[in-house]
Amino acid sequence: MLRFIASAAFAAAGGMVGFALADKLRCEQRLCTVIGCLLRRTAFLVGYRCDDVYAVCAELKRDSELAPLTFLQLLPESFEGGADFRAFWENAVKSQAFSSDEETILLRLGAIIGRSDSASQLDSIHALEVSLTEIEARRRETYLRKGRLYRSVGLLFGVMAGILVI
Repeated sequence: MLRFIASAAFAAAGGMVGFALADKLRCEQRLCTVIGCLLRRTAFLVGYRCDDVYAVCAELKRDSELAPLTFLQLLPESFEGGADFRAFWENAVKSQAFSSDEETILLRLGAIIGRSDSASQLDSIHALEVSLTEIEARRRETYLRKGRLYRSVGLLFGVMAGILVI
């Protein structure tokens, strides 16, 4: 009886590991969606409201859709003498563990906003949106291809370990 309970526990553990790995892929895909929202919101604030970088940061902090991007809470909302906004942005982005593709997009966004006129900033942000669309398509494809594989293999390895216990 104890062996059957142990085998069921191994099967459940293997399934949980597989589902956790698949969920990690789905979270990466959702993160791309949130970053896309950040880019669109920033483009609106810079291009149509003509906000400066500190007003943009204050507005982005208040946006509930961008809550998964916790680095936004570390950004300044007003100018402080001797402070470098780019350094604040870079440190804030690097404080949250992003994959290299998303981190590159966010670091490039921080280098764009507040640098030149609003039309140039909008063009650069739209180029970032195109890059992010490609990354998001790759993440979606990876999730569709590997997510089911992870769930199946995790459960199968758990069942295999359970059979070995019996």
